[in-house]
Amino acid sequence: MTRSLFARRKSGRGGSLHVLGNGCAVPIAAGETLLGAAVRGQIQFPHMCNVGECGACKCRLIKGHVRLKKDISRHVTPAELSAGFVLACQSLAESEEVAVEVPGIGGERSAAPAPVSTDATITRVTPLAPGVLALEVGLAAELRYVAGQVAQLTVPGVPGLGEPRCYSFAEAPDRASPRRALFHVRHVPGGAFTEWLFAADRTGARIRFSGPHGGFRYHEGERPLLCVAGGTGLAPIKAILEQAISDGRGRDATLVVGARTQKDLYALDAIASIRERWRGRFAFVPVLSQEPEGSRWAGREGHVTDYLREVAASLDACAAYLCGPPGMIDAGLDLLRGRIPPEHLHYDRFLDRGSVALAASLAA
Repeated sequence: MTRSLFARRKSGRGGSLHVLGNGCAVPIAAGETLLGAAVRGQIQFPHMCNVGECGACKCRLIKGHVRLKKDISRHVTPAELSAGFVLACQSLAESEEVAVEVPGIGGERSAAPAPVSTDATITRVTPLAPGVLALEVGLAAELRYVAGQVAQLTVPGVPGLGEPRCYSFAEAPDRASPRRALFHVRHVPGGAFTEWLFAADRTGARIRFSGPHGGFRYHEGERPLLCVAGGTGLAPIKAILEQAISDGRGRDATLVVGARTQKDLYALDAIASIRERWRGRFAFVPVLSQEPEGSRWAGREGHVTDYLREVAASLDACAAYLCGPPGMIDAGLDLLRGRIPPEHLHYDRFLDRGSVALAASLAA
C-alpha cells in the first residue's frame, strides 16, 4: 500500500471505490477523495468536517493504493497507518481499484452499529446553562449507537440548514427507547443552526437525522477512566460514563470538566447520579477559567490542562477520553501522549463550521 503522509501532486489518477458491506462500486474521479466518491455514490460514510480535522472518516485500506493530501498523524497513529488506516477525506486513489473497511458498514470485523437516515421531530428543548440547550428528538426509525458517537442533523426547507450539523449523543443508549435521541447544543453566535434553534420554541419541528457516525466511542475495559470535557464536550463524556456503569465493572474514574464560570457548569444532577451509581472511586473535578474575582468559588481555577499537568504522573494506567474545543484537546494530548498508550487514548475535537472553514482555507 502507498501511504506517504504528504501529497506531491495535486490529483490522483481516479478509479473505483468499493466499501466492504456495500454491494456496489462507485467511480472515483481524478483528484477526488475516497470520501467525496462515497458521498457522491450515496454511501453513508461517516464524516463531519471533510478537511482532516475531526477524524470521523477514519477507515482501513484493504485493497489498492492511496496518496494522502496532508499529514493525518493527529488522528492516525504510526501503528494504525502501518495497518492501513487512513482518513477518507484526505485520501486520493493511486490505483484503479480501492477497497476500504468502514466502521458500521459491513465487514466481519466491524462492531460499530450501522447508521440510519430517517425523519425526526424535535420533541423537547430544555435550557441547561446560559447558551446551552438539551435537544430531544423522536425518530421514525429505530436507532443503535455506542456512547461517544455523533449524529448529523439537518432542517429541510429552511435556508442554510440543508448542510448537516454534528452533535454527540448526550446519554448512553436506552434499549427501551430506541426511537429517541438526546443532544446538548451550544449557541454559536452566527451559526445558522443554533441561531435558528435558539430563536424560538422549536418543539414539533421536523428535521432529518443521520447516525450514528464517528470513531469516538466507549470501549469496555478494566483500566481506570480519565474523562476530560470542555463545554458541551460533556455530552459524550456523560454518555460514556453512563455506558460504563452498565458494564458492571468496578474501576476508578476521574471526570474533569472545564467551564468559564460556575453558571456554565451544567448537568450537575446527572453527574451526581453517575457518582452514586459508580462501582469504584469517582472524582469530579470542575475547573473554571473565568470565574469573577470575589466569588465564593472554592474549587480549582485555570484550565483543565493545569490539573492534568499536576496529576500526570498518576495517569499512566488510565484509559483517557477527551472531548471539547480543539485547543483544549490538543493541549491535553500533548500532556498525555507518551504516558497513556495510543490504544487507550480517545478524543473528539469539537469543530463548529467556522473552525472547519478556517481549516479548509489553510489547506487550500
